[in-house]
Amino acid sequence: MKLRIPDYYNDFKCIGGDCTDSCCIGWELDIDEESYAAYKKVGGSFGKRLSESMEDGSDETGECNTFRLNGNRCPFLNEDNLCDIFINLGEKSLCKVCTEYPRFTVEYEHTREKSMALSCEVVGRLIFGRKDKIRFIEKEIPDELIFEESAPLFVEEIETIRDRGIAILQNRNKDIYDRIKEFLVFISKAQEVINEGSEDESLCEIIKHLEVVCPKSKNATISSFLEEVFYLLGELYVLGEEWEQVFQEFKSEFNEEVLAEFEKCRKEINMLDIWYENIMVYFVFRYFTKAVYDCDVISRAKFAFLGFFAIRGLAALRYKKLGKFDLNDMIIVAKAYSKEVEHSEGNIEYLLEEFLFSEEFEVNNLLLVI
Repeated sequence: MKLRIPDYYNDFKCIGGDCTDSCCIGWELDIDEESYAAYKKVGGSFGKRLSESMEDGSDETGECNTFRLNGNRCPFLNEDNLCDIFINLGEKSLCKVCTEYPRFTVEYEHTREKSMALSCEVVGRLIFGRKDKIRFIEKEIPDELIFEESAPLFVEEIETIRDRGIAILQNRNKDIYDRIKEFLVFISKAQEVINEGSEDESLCEIIKHLEVVCPKSKNATISSFLEEVFYLLGELYVLGEEWEQVFQEFKSEFNEEVLAEFEKCRKEINMLDIWYENIMVYFVFRYFTKAVYDCDVISRAKFAFLGFFAIRGLAALRYKKLGKFDLNDMIIVAKAYSKEVEHSEGNIEYLLEEFLFSEEFEVNNLLLVI
C-alpha cells in the first residue's frame, strides 16, 4: 500500500494554548462512537462532567454525538486554552476529530494520501513560510483494507493529470498567472481525454504529451465574474460567525480597483507569487485524486481556482485596510476561507456541482479574469 504526503506533513506540531484561533472554539465537535462509549465509562466527578457535556446523536436523523458548547467553546477547553480531557485522561483519550485535525485522509485502490487543512494557522505557516517548492513523499506501508463505496476509475490517469498539473504550477520560469492559465487549459484538455477514452493508445501517454497552448490575453472586466463568486460563496452553509463578517466585507468592498491596487505591490511582496503557487498546489493535491470516483478533474481545477481567486481577493482587501501584507496576513486570509469552505462536505459538493453549469466558470472565461 502506498502512503503519499506533502513534505511538510511530519513537521506539524500543535501549539495548543499558544494558538491565536483554537480549533476548540467556534466548531461543532463530533464524538466518534468509540470515544463516546469510553467517556460514558469514566467515573468520578470528571466522568460526571463528561456525561453532562455530551449530547447523544440520533440514529434516525444520522446526527453525530457531540459536545455541548459553552458559548462557542468546547466545554473542556480551560482558561489557558488547554484541553481538560487531555490533562485528566491523557492524549489517547481524545476523540478522533481532536487527534486527526488538521489532518485529512483520502484512500483509494491501495493508496492512502494524507494532507492538512489551511484552516490551521500552523499549517498555514508550514505552507507559506517556505521559498522552496512543495514536494510529495511516497513510501510503501503495510496493506490495510480500504472501504470504497464505488470502484475507482482511471486511477493512473488521474494521478498523471495531477502530477503534471502540479509541475505546471511549480514551473517558476514562468509568471504565476501564466502558469495558472496553462494549468487550466491542460486540465480542460485532460478532461476531454478522460471523457473520450481510447482503446488504441495509453491515456497516460496522451496526457503526458498533451500540447498546451494558452490563448493570448485580452482585456476583460471581472465584474460579472465577481458577481458569480459572490453568489457562490453567499450560498454556502455558514459554519461560523467569523465568516459572515468576512464575506459581507468581501462582497461589499472588494472590486477591480482594490485588486488592481494590490497587484501593484507584487514586486514589493516578494513571496506573493510563491504563496499563490502554494495555494493552487495545496488545493490540487488535496482534492484531485477524489476524481477517481467521478472522473471530474475540471470541476476540481475550478475549485482550486476559486480558492486562489477568493483568497487573493481577501488578501487585497486586507492590504487596502492595513496598508501592508505579510506572512501573518496571508495565513489569516487563507485560514478564513478554508474554515468556511473546506470543513463542510456539503459546501464542497455544492461548489463542484455549480461549476458544471456556471458559464462564468467556463475555462475560457477564467483565463480572462486571472
